[in-house]
Formats: sequence, structure tokens, C-alpha cells
Amino acid sequence: MKKLLILGMGGTIACAKTERGLAPSFSVNELLKGLELPAEIYSEQLFNLDSTNMLPAHWETLARRIHERYDEFHGFVVTHGTDTMAYAAASLSCLIRNSRKPIVFTGSMKPMTDEASDAPTNLRDAVRFAADERAFGVRVVFDGAIINGRCAHKYETEDIDSFDSVNRDDFGFFNGSDIYFDEEYSGKVRFYEKLSEDVFHVKLIPGQKLCVPESARALIIESYGTGGIPDYLLGEVTKLANSGIYAIIATQCAYGGTHLNEYEVGQYAARVCPLLETGKMTVEYVVAKARWALAYSDNYEEFKRLFYAE
Repeated sequence: MKKLLILGMGGTIACAKTERGLAPSFSVNELLKGLELPAEIYSEQLFNLDSTNMLPAHWETLARRIHERYDEFHGFVVTHGTDTMAYAAASLSCLIRNSRKPIVFTGSMKPMTDEASDAPTNLRDAVRFAADERAFGVRVVFDGAIINGRCAHKYETEDIDSFDSVNRDDFGFFNGSDIYFDEEYSGKVRFYEKLSEDVFHVKLIPGQKLCVPESARALIIESYGTGGIPDYLLGEVTKLANSGIYAIIATQCAYGGTHLNEYEVGQYAARVCPLLETGKMTVEYVVAKARWALAYSDNYEEFKRLFYAE
């Protein structure tokens, strides 16, 4: 039987009703009571937070703890709030790259104590996947889907089917007693510990002015459609890029990705300003990748190499 470590971070799955609304209250040990799980289970409570309050430092702590106990377990399950779970999974995909062992994020849209909660099913599915011989990598397991941690995106605030795999098919899925996989493992695991906080992200709205903090070393511009920078902002962005800030162009569209070559506005921006194009990356993964690349690079070329590294 596989030996798994479940790490509690909080979130809706651990919430109880209070006078001030739902708040994380239950430990991971309490969540596990009464559940029959197909593995030898150990647990540890790292945090018990609403995921709105999660910071890169919390995910650094999570990555370090998994690294410390990596050789002890066959896999890891992380119970986490859904609101920033995609950011968490993207960050762990950078901090623990090419993991041979599964690192599985799950949670729920309704607390474990609710009669109609999705928590028991999601937690059982996460353990089932983590205990499977074929499982590997950072994944999000939610409502029957197994999603690559680099591609997860929360798109729904009410229904239990709240996560999607953006610009990529699901890594796998559950079908009764079977689990289907679309990929096989290759490579070697690499561990990292740091995410830079000097990344600034702006979502454009028509007529918006930029106000970039002095601490910013990388600027993510979430633009429209296939990408591009409005004419009235291009001079300012070019000035920032020439001053040493790494400019990254993303899109507000969930699907399809950036294509700077398609329109004149994109081609012109790319000619006059050094831009890194995000292609089909989710915004969550762009943020995580920029934070990780910035933490482990000393110059633009090294940042660019890491930003585009698989």
C-alpha cells in the first residue's frame, strides 16, 4: 500500500460557519475522520488559512516541506482553498520541477461538514490518484478531473465543477474504478526554494495609466486579445524595459494565447520594445514562472531562458 502525506493549508474544505461567515477551522486530521482511503495516510497541518490570504512565502514553505520529506513518501496531497489554488499549483510546478512523485492539490466548493459537500469525493479522488503507480507531477484533482498544475484555472464561484485545464487537455480523469492518464514520466526532479516578490502584474483597461512600483523588476502586462500594447502606453513601457524591467505580454483571454505577429499593433510593439510573449500559458503560471525565473537569474538573457524553460 502506498504511503502518502496529506498537508493541510486551509480553504473552504476546512471551513466552519461563523457569525462572520465561513472561516477555516478544521485541521486536516479532522477532515480525514471517517474517510476510507486507499493508502497509508500521514498528515501535517502547515497552515489553516482562507486562500485569499495565501502569499508566495506560504508556497515556498510548502515546497520546502515536501522536499524535506520527499524520500519518505510515495506522494503528497495538499488541501488548499480554491480561490488561489491555481496560483499555488503553478508555483509548486516551478519550485518542484519534473517531480516523479505526485503532488496533488485538492479542495472543495463546500465545507466538509455540509451534507452536499464535494469535499469527501475530491479528497478520495486526490488520494486515489496520488496512490497510483502511474501518477507524477504537480496536479489539481477536482470534480473528477486531473489537471496539470501549470494549466489549472478557476472559472466558477458557485458550481462544484469550478476548475478547467486551459489550452491543454486534462492530464487524466476518473471513470468509476479506473483512472485514465494521457502522459508518462520522463526526466529528473529538481527542487527550488525561492519566488521573487518583485513581479508586478497589471490588467489593462482602455485609457488606463501605468503606475509601476520602484521595486518591480518584471512587469506582466495582461493585454487584450492576441496581445499588444496601446499606442499611448508603448513609450512608457519601452522606457521601463530599457531601464532594466523585464516586460512580459499576456492576454486577458483564457484560451488561445498571445500571437504578437498577427496584428500590426502587436508586431510594432515587439519591434520597438523587448517583450517576452507568454503564448498559451495561464496568467497564474505566467506569474509563478516570472517569480521563479527572477529569483534564479542575474540578467535578462538568463531570466528569458528560465522563463521559457520546460
